[in-house]
Amino acid sequence: MLWVAIAVAVLIAVAALAAVLWPLFRPGPAPVLVEDDRLTALLQRKDATMVAIKDLEFDYRVGKLDSEDFEKYDQRLRRQAMSIMTQIDQLGPENAQLDVTIEQEIVQRRKVNGVAPAAATVKVASRPAPAPKQAAPVAAQGGQRYCTNCGVPADATHKFCANCGAAIAPA
Repeated sequence: MLWVAIAVAVLIAVAALAAVLWPLFRPGPAPVLVEDDRLTALLQRKDATMVAIKDLEFDYRVGKLDSEDFEKYDQRLRRQAMSIMTQIDQLGPENAQLDVTIEQEIVQRRKVNGVAPAAATVKVASRPAPAPKQAAPVAAQGGQRYCTNCGVPADATHKFCANCGAAIAPA
């Protein structure tokens, strides 16, 4: 009975060793993960800048910084964050086309007997181009609301503009 347990243990060990070593001896090139390095780097820089802004605000609130230093560093960090976000938005059209291609491929793979499921037929909406800056009323006739920062129409339930992120005053 002992030899059966030893044989099973050896078989399990050999199977585990084969599973670990198989990728090393498999023919062909190793799989390469392709990422958009520019976008990844920009997102990491944006996150780091946002954390720095939060830390700066905390330091100011607890009294570690005076108001003059806080204003100087806060403006610098916010300009840096806006610059990074602008660069991310400029990479957006490339990524939007990639998203559309991926969604189309997902729809193709989800088709069963040549029919696509209803949820898979939803089109990916790309971010609208920013409208020229103009002053627009918060509420107009018919209950339609507009962003006061960029002039884009806003839904009645929105608290912030979907285009620029500015706060929208309640109607």
